[in-house]
Amino acid sequence: MTTTLDVGADLARDLREMTLQTLCRKYAGEASIHRNILMSRGTGVTGTWRDFRAFLGDIGTRPTDQHVLVLLNRTERTYGPGRARWMTPEEQAMHEAEFDRMQAEKRREEQLLLHQAAAQKRASNPKAASFGQWTPMAGQQVAYTDVAKRLNIPVNALSKTMAGGRSADDLVKRAASAAELINQDATWLPPDPARKAGFFEAFRIWHMQVQPQFSRAATPTFLFLYIALPVMKQCRDELMELDLWNPLSQRATHARDAHASWKKYCEFMPRAQVALMEIPIYATYSLLSDLDALCDRILTAEKRFREGQQKVIQTHRAA
Repeated sequence: MTTTLDVGADLARDLREMTLQTLCRKYAGEASIHRNILMSRGTGVTGTWRDFRAFLGDIGTRPTDQHVLVLLNRTERTYGPGRARWMTPEEQAMHEAEFDRMQAEKRREEQLLLHQAAAQKRASNPKAASFGQWTPMAGQQVAYTDVAKRLNIPVNALSKTMAGGRSADDLVKRAASAAELINQDATWLPPDPARKAGFFEAFRIWHMQVQPQFSRAATPTFLFLYIALPVMKQCRDELMELDLWNPLSQRATHARDAHASWKKYCEFMPRAQVALMEIPIYATYSLLSDLDALCDRILTAEKRFREGQQKVIQTHRAA
């Protein structure tokens, strides 16, 4: 029986001793793939991998006829050491699903931290200079840094929260209202102190954008569900696409349990269930059978909290 060590030793010897022409004949499959990535339009190859000997030494032989060469980063089109590896179609599907999930989660975290990056960009815009370094508060001109400290939010978030014409005095009142809603001991909070602090900072910034008539309903519990439910929904959908949501075999069960989407779903599920019970109008929903409807309802409610009551709302149960 030929072992992996034997294959590796044979390849190392061939790389040392064979001419390039002989090497290409013996490893014709790998040579064909190498030619394809060199000649394909829209792709690039780093300097070292333009040489077939270096390419074969780095990537190794193709394990089976089912394996294809896959770029690890789907947003890049350049092949090179550490940028690609052999995968079966099943491995490629799982890798791409995980890559897409991580990219989507990264984008969602940026959005769910209440557009802090957008606030920084707005603050760096010359037009944002109209806010100035000082603003009236309690009848006095106060530095933005002092206002931010009073509100317990980053100073670069002020341009976002004040963009709608809100005054510093109004924001102070809203900050006091938000502080009344915060429960540091809520069981659905993340156990890590840094993550907990980051969540409450995001909540304070978000709550300042909420319309006053919805301030009592816009709780930290609601914001957590607004964050968690779309993540859970995406994780479920990814597992369903891979036929891992309801595994029918022990092998599939092990694959599901090892999948990052399942781990993320299991991280949020018990916390979301506890949070759901804190909001009576949502408590009748099931996170298993009603996840899509509940997610849509909470997204609609969050938009209304910030933008105000819409003229026409058609829904089975008003959020």
